[in-house]
Amino acid sequence: MASMTSSTFHPLLRYVNVRLQQGVPIVDSDVNELDDVRKFELRAFLKWYVGDGVPEGTNGFQITGGLNNDFTIGAGAPAGSGGSELDTALAHTGRIIIDGLDVMITTDLAFSAQPLHASQSGAAALAAKLGVPVVPALTTPGTATTLVAYLDVWEHLVTPDDDPNLILPALGVESCARIKREWVVRVGAAVPAPGSSDFLAGHSYTALAGINRPATALIASSNVVDKRQRRLLLPPAHLIADTVGVDPFDYRSGVNRPLISLRTAINALLAGQLPTTGEVAVANGPGADLLGKAVFLDNANGLVIVWQSGQSGTSQVALARIDLTNPSLTSVPATPLTSGGVHAAPAALMLPNGDFLVAYQTAATEDPNADLKLKRGPLASLAGANEVTIAATANVADQRMQAVLAGDFVVFVFDQSGSSTDKWSYLRYKHTDNSFPDTAPVQLATNSGGRAVHTASAGNVVFIAFHDGTKLTAVLLNPVTNTVSSSTQQTGQATDIHVLALGATSALVFYNSGSGLSVLTFSGTTWSGPAAISGTDANDSQPAAVQDTDGTIWLLSTRKFSDNTNHVVVRRRNAASGDWTAPQRLAPATGNDGFPAAVPVPGQGIWAVWANDRNGSTNTDLFARRVITAI
Repeated sequence: MASMTSSTFHPLLRYVNVRLQQGVPIVDSDVNELDDVRKFELRAFLKWYVGDGVPEGTNGFQITGGLNNDFTIGAGAPAGSGGSELDTALAHTGRIIIDGLDVMITTDLAFSAQPLHASQSGAAALAAKLGVPVVPALTTPGTATTLVAYLDVWEHLVTPDDDPNLILPALGVESCARIKREWVVRVGAAVPAPGSSDFLAGHSYTALAGINRPATALIASSNVVDKRQRRLLLPPAHLIADTVGVDPFDYRSGVNRPLISLRTAINALLAGQLPTTGEVAVANGPGADLLGKAVFLDNANGLVIVWQSGQSGTSQVALARIDLTNPSLTSVPATPLTSGGVHAAPAALMLPNGDFLVAYQTAATEDPNADLKLKRGPLASLAGANEVTIAATANVADQRMQAVLAGDFVVFVFDQSGSSTDKWSYLRYKHTDNSFPDTAPVQLATNSGGRAVHTASAGNVVFIAFHDGTKLTAVLLNPVTNTVSSSTQQTGQATDIHVLALGATSALVFYNSGSGLSVLTFSGTTWSGPAAISGTDANDSQPAAVQDTDGTIWLLSTRKFSDNTNHVVVRRRNAASGDWTAPQRLAPATGNDGFPAAVPVPGQGIWAVWANDRNGSTNTDLFARRVITAI
């Protein structure tokens, strides 16, 4: 054999071509390196931009059972013999890409019929020539075992000593050598990996099938599990725009890509659920974690949840923040804001200067020692901030507080319950100078029994809805002028009140009437209704509504199902007709769900937070999900 210069190709040198020069001899290493450069670029493209696997339209290297201690390696080629050898190789041959190498199989072949199989004469000599081990024969196992059939691919130099056809007959001299791509199917406990004893440098491996062998000779088809990657095909660029409505270049740049797959979204809808992202555990420890309406979006794209935590054995106020720029979160740490005696029923919001304000009562509900306090400050120092008294009426339980921001004011609405007083009241707090313009709580109404309240604001006005035991009252408060106007009263039961402010002259008040959910509407200067929400009944409670950036209103509520479990459902109001859609489950979950809260997030749809008792009826935990409202 003629001599050959050792390969001069080094891929990390990043040479991409060989250029001829005048008066310089052309040697074998120059031509060989040029070919190696081209081959490497093609292999890198196939490996990283196409990927490993069997192409669409073929079924190459399929492993099928039905033989004793043997199996069939299928060519899986499209029907037809081809009009020429080139046509056969292109259109009627099974193939697979492995590590960027295109490997062909032309006909079905028994595992034991491979030339390197131990049962074949000359296998040992061939293995020694190729520098690879012989393929051992399969034997009947004594006990059930699991094996892997894998493809071993490598390349070797073929010279005229190996193939006499490389000698030119007319001249009687040898031509250039060739590189041949070889393959063999082996069986082992696992696919060889770098560092393992059966891994050979320069070889590429891929799993073809798992073989679950019983203690019998027969390898049945049912014992074979296909492990191949399949159906390789580069899709047309318009497929992205057709399916998700995103420009292909933007899609590849990570712009406007759906957070979940279309399959996941469709499956959720088919199951009567809304598509959502994964669940984030907000409070997941011992004791009862009680969620109110203290959920808001801060100015750094964080969802802030404040709740009453029972994890320490005594009710305390805790806070958690979900970074909405990190979609991979599965849990967030809780920050205790209070300690010592009971601190309960928090309300919370963010002030225009970026401070967090958290308010709470300092004793249990109906305890005459319950006072109202607040802390404010940046998140990092909020727990250690000084307490500021909101209301501390002697021998009166100041409780059931709501807080809402309206311009320069935070308005606190709360219940005052004592032996000689029982009323709904409010106090204004001017956050710009930490002052309380009201010298005493301002009475809204006298209470006579059950109590529920909720507030919301838009601009500089505050909507307040409360029940005094006999009737539901909704009013409009201007904290600048300290005047209450535009009130409406509805007699009868009203629990689980939720106010949604749509603007300074528009609001909705949702509540549980006892026989379903109802809504009052404020428009201009007039309240109207109530109107029953279609599709709700005595099984529906705890409404929480938001309006997204498209103007669509989403209503979350808790509904009892036929199996006597409670789950959060979502309804959407048709902007044109005003009708409500049928309820859809927020998300699948074990246990009982309840007490939903929701926040619209620009560019992200809706984030929902709720309580769940999957860890025991006395151990409610809090969870959050992003609801996908548009793909």
